[in-house]
Order: sequence, then C-alpha cells, then structure tokens
Amino acid sequence: MFFVFAALADFILFVLHVAAIFIGEPAYLFLRAGKVMAEADARGETWPAILTGAISTVFLAWAVISFWAGTNKPFARWARYLMIGIGIVFLLRGGVIVLQLGGMAQFSDGEAPQMRDFIFSVSALFIGLLHLAAVFKDKPR
Repeated sequence: MFFVFAALADFILFVLHVAAIFIGEPAYLFLRAGKVMAEADARGETWPAILTGAISTVFLAWAVISFWAGTNKPFARWARYLMIGIGIVFLLRGGVIVLQLGGMAQFSDGEAPQMRDFIFSVSALFIGLLHLAAVFKDKPR
C-alpha cells in the first residue's frame, strides 16, 4: 500500500507543477521558483514553462516507478532500487528545514523562509520517508 501512496504523492506533485505552468507568475512566486522565473513568465518567455515541464515530467516518471515497484512485474526489483534514490532526494530536499529553522536559508530573492517553506520541507521529508517505507516495509503485490 505504501507503493501506491508514494506513487500518488509523486503524481500530485506532477499535477501541481503542470498547474503552475498554466497559472504562471503567481504560482511561481508562491512555490518559491524565484522572481526571475516569475517575471520571465510574465513577459511571455517560454523557458519557465519548459523548465517546470521538465520537472513535472520527472515527478510523473517517479510516480510510474513507485507504482511499478509495488508489483511483481519485470524490472520491479530495479524500480525499488530507484525508489531508494527517490526517497533520498526527497529527504535531502526536506533536510533544508534545518537551515530554515536555523535562519541560515534565504531564497534567490533574498527573502527569509515563510511558513509555506517549512510546510514544503516537512512534506518533502514525509514523501521521502514514504518512499523508503514502501521499499523496506511494504510487500510488492
């Protein structure tokens, strides 16, 4: 069941990033992509959408890997190894909370962390642990 939840978390991140492409500047600012990216989107430049599309594609691939890893299909064992890496990436992203809490993290715009930044970090920690729990605690079906 953890495999499905991990895949669902990855898929939700995919959907949120695709939505950010369509929402544009306000979404980039809210998600802390930076003022440079938000202003470029507001000017009609395509690179913010391309970059966000690439990131969302990674999340979609991770969702497929996480779902596949929970099966007994060919290469599922290799998908489980990939899930360990995915979990570590999420834990590293979430680990930024240590810098945020210590007041040592600033964003590209020189802004101090806000409440949503702590929520993003805790969410990343949770999703990383979810991926690792799937691999080490759950049985493939």
